[in-house]
Amino acid sequence: MNLDVTSPSSAGLNADALERLGSSIQADIDGAKHFGASVLVARHGQVVYQANFGTVGPGRAPANDDRYLLMSMSKAFTAALVLRAVDEGRFGLDTRVADLVPGFGALGKQRATVRQLLSHTAGLPFGLVPPPLSLDKVGNLEMKTAGICALPASYRPGTKCIYTSGLGYDLLGQILVNVDSKGRNFNRIAEEDLFKPLGMADSSFGCSINDPRRVPVSFTDRNVGPTTPMLLRLFNEHLTEDAEMPSGNAYSTIHDVFRFTEVFRGRGAAHGRRVLSPALFNYARRDHTTGLINDATAFEVEERGLDDFPAHFTLLGGYVRGMGHMLNPAGHTASPQSIAAVGGASTSWMIDLERDLTVVFLSAGFIEGLRHIQRVQRINDLALAAVDA
Repeated sequence: MNLDVTSPSSAGLNADALERLGSSIQADIDGAKHFGASVLVARHGQVVYQANFGTVGPGRAPANDDRYLLMSMSKAFTAALVLRAVDEGRFGLDTRVADLVPGFGALGKQRATVRQLLSHTAGLPFGLVPPPLSLDKVGNLEMKTAGICALPASYRPGTKCIYTSGLGYDLLGQILVNVDSKGRNFNRIAEEDLFKPLGMADSSFGCSINDPRRVPVSFTDRNVGPTTPMLLRLFNEHLTEDAEMPSGNAYSTIHDVFRFTEVFRGRGAAHGRRVLSPALFNYARRDHTTGLINDATAFEVEERGLDDFPAHFTLLGGYVRGMGHMLNPAGHTASPQSIAAVGGASTSWMIDLERDLTVVFLSAGFIEGLRHIQRVQRINDLALAAVDA
């Protein structure tokens, strides 16, 4: 699908600055940091720059209808569905998880709430599946839920922030299943209640391994590590069309991701559809982890000699920029109320609500850990440098 692109100058953007953005992405590819990428920049809801770079598979040039695994950027979809349910009165932000998931309220997790699951402060550990489950069960939501219920709390809910990777948002997906009056599974809920209403025809949770538009997960030689073979099996073999992983198994195109970001740019509404009330959106976009650091990154921070990574989690499946000079995916120069979402190692979007600027980045070739956060921070700063007015 081709996107209608308007001229940068008509949107108050500097075309030379946008070309520098593209040059930076190409330099990463030339430096073997990743293989390929697609980037989109929009102002006032109009696409002003869209470009593809490199390759997304052996001998395969990128195309606008490529379907990327969004990784944790999927959490924004799940968060939108959860907040929609809150708006509809099916449960509240302070509803205890134990009241929605039978068997959860034990081993120190009794106080955990829906809001804490959304903000990674519910006492759960980092991880894609709860031990002792193996990674081949990553797409079995029922088994994962049972495993999460059996875990002891890693800390008293609300007192720390540990990005849960898979566990917290997978549990939010199970909550949506448990309260669904139609008895649907999570993938179908997302399809019928979010993707179809917003016209996101190329988006889904789960994707056939044989889908010719599916972008395979890949690592350049520079980024291969001890866990690479396991991750390649996980993402390229176990995440099938039937896998239910609300935390990270959404597939989408750059056009569809942009359509979704318009909902948040529109403070809960876009494309003639209201997903969230303005009141709940305005509350959800705040920093719900004030004063906390993301303890899931503590090892890398120490190993690389970095400053602590402030949590700054919203209830929207991602981050808010906030004040001060720190590592944040929205960018150093983004307005304090800017929001962003990141898919581990490969994807991101950012919305600067004050400047009315949106940036979407999808890539082939993983860069793991905080190096990916640093990359998207740089990309967003380069896009923000294009704003002339």
